[in-house]
Amino acid sequence: MTALRLGWIGIGNMGLPICRNLLKAGFALTAYDIDPARVKLIAAGGAAPATDLAGLAAASDIVLSMVPNDKVLLALAADLAGLLKPGQIFVDLSTISPATSAQVAEMLAASGAGYLRAPVSGSTANAANASLSIYCSGPKAAFDRCLPALQAIGSRQSHAGEAEEARILKLLINMVVCITPAVVGEALAFGLRSGLQWDAMIDALNQSAAASPLIGYKAEIMKRRDWAAMAPVDLTAKDLDLALDWGRARRVPMPFSALAQQINSGYQASGDGQLDFFSVVTWPERLSSHAPAKE
Repeated sequence: MTALRLGWIGIGNMGLPICRNLLKAGFALTAYDIDPARVKLIAAGGAAPATDLAGLAAASDIVLSMVPNDKVLLALAADLAGLLKPGQIFVDLSTISPATSAQVAEMLAASGAGYLRAPVSGSTANAANASLSIYCSGPKAAFDRCLPALQAIGSRQSHAGEAEEARILKLLINMVVCITPAVVGEALAFGLRSGLQWDAMIDALNQSAAASPLIGYKAEIMKRRDWAAMAPVDLTAKDLDLALDWGRARRVPMPFSALAQQINSGYQASGDGQLDFFSVVTWPERLSSHAPAKE
């Protein structure tokens, strides 16, 4: 067992496999979620259940969280600000706005606790096999102390700076991730209307200069048209909104991100927001037939 005592807040689709990997690595883990059933689920795997945040904070050297949005994180930080003490560290792995993250830093400053921003890149499958990429910013000493825990849940960890650099890195990565299926969908529609076969096009893309780890990971999923959510459209749409808001305030031209967000909005309006975000490759099919165009 490692000497670090960890607390985890937020046992969702990503949080559950991350907690399992922390337990597998030998960490003493206390877990909390607003849904007691989720706490029971991870307690069955060896975590100590916490009935409230006060109990979790008292039992932890490092408190980690993964929550759905800015509003939830602000409420959580307001509670933790009165519970954490010097020597403890709060690590948030959520994808949230840099501005909100800066507010969290201000809220925690009086407590004397450290604050590490550590958003992750990867799917639920990456969370399950501990291959997440983790981008961190905050005090370097906090990063160094938390590194053993981060190494238990991810294959890559990097320290990007002392403030909100990690939040910005995560959003720019997600911009590329979210634009990719929209572009791939356009290319596949171009091929379909020209008489090419779906699977053959995907193989060709995956073996070309246009190949990427993301396309490679999604290739078989695209072939099967299996849109069971690993990362739902609703979630990636939220991330694009964060990026667009941040960029707009800095007068960054972002036409491709804005277009990808319009496509996401169409899926959400159709009630398909819970499909995997790579279902966006089918967006041209919503507008036209599969049949090749006549000469």
